[in-house]
Amino acid sequence: VSDWAAGGGKPPGYAWVELNADGTADVVTGTQDIGTGTRTGLAQIAAEELGLPLGRVAHHLGDTARGPYAPTSSGSTTQATLGPAVRAAAGEVKAQLCRVAAALMEVPTERLAVRDGRVVVDGDPEKGMSFEEVAQAIAPHTLQGRGARVPNPEEKVVRTFGAQCVEVEVDTETGEVTVLRVVTAHDCGRIVNQTLVDSQVIGGITQGIGFALSEERVVDERLGLVLNPNLEEYKVPTVADVPPIEHARVGIPDLEANPTGAKGVGEPPLIPTAPAIANAIFDAIGVRPREAPLSRRRLLDALATGAAGTGVGTGTPVETPA
Repeated sequence: VSDWAAGGGKPPGYAWVELNADGTADVVTGTQDIGTGTRTGLAQIAAEELGLPLGRVAHHLGDTARGPYAPTSSGSTTQATLGPAVRAAAGEVKAQLCRVAAALMEVPTERLAVRDGRVVVDGDPEKGMSFEEVAQAIAPHTLQGRGARVPNPEEKVVRTFGAQCVEVEVDTETGEVTVLRVVTAHDCGRIVNQTLVDSQVIGGITQGIGFALSEERVVDERLGLVLNPNLEEYKVPTVADVPPIEHARVGIPDLEANPTGAKGVGEPPLIPTAPAIANAIFDAIGVRPREAPLSRRRLLDALATGAAGTGVGTGTPVETPA
């Protein structure tokens, strides 16, 4: 079981949104995309709120000198922190857009909605204006919005929770461990982009498998030199090492966490993987390994002595639930 304290975000965070004369929108945040899909996920939030196709939203990110403040891109915080700020900024632009369109079409603002890049009149779908028409009508003026991420609720704890189950096969003659499959479920709130969340889950589990079974930094204790500083000798998992991974998506929006209902899901799939593998090994052979990586030598030594956690080697302790 995994309980990740940072899934609720790390406010403050800010975002700017501007509607251009051609009906496209620019989103500006100071955060960075480190491969997690932040550029896409935050653009989706803006597109949904504005009623624009995703392809007409450009996300400019990674520069706090020219853009607003954002926290570091780490700790499963980015989407949960910046998503609400982007939505608030886009909502401000949408409200301005509807007020201008209402004046141009001479209809009450409350009768207007935004859909597919158009401001439409409720009850009269033929009547409406494109975003481009509204923007050009007020040129050279532009519509701009600024959004901020408010603090998390003081009376509640906002976290990402998850469960991870692993099936392994252990060869008691060679000590080889084969992970046969991993089944996982993580309550990360609303799933903004299913592909991105699946990728985070698969990537985190793959990292956890490496930590559990093969990755070990070898250091010359006298000289302090790392002796395996490359990917030939520092063994990270390859495609051949990754088992079938079943992700049981939860996807229930947590609207008490923030207005988008999304929480972080970067580290949660990684954290419980090694302990789950260690527990599965114990279930298979009755030996409780407590050091990572769970190498063949360590397992064979433990089996030979009949001891749980013999302390052989200098590996990293593995935390296993009681």
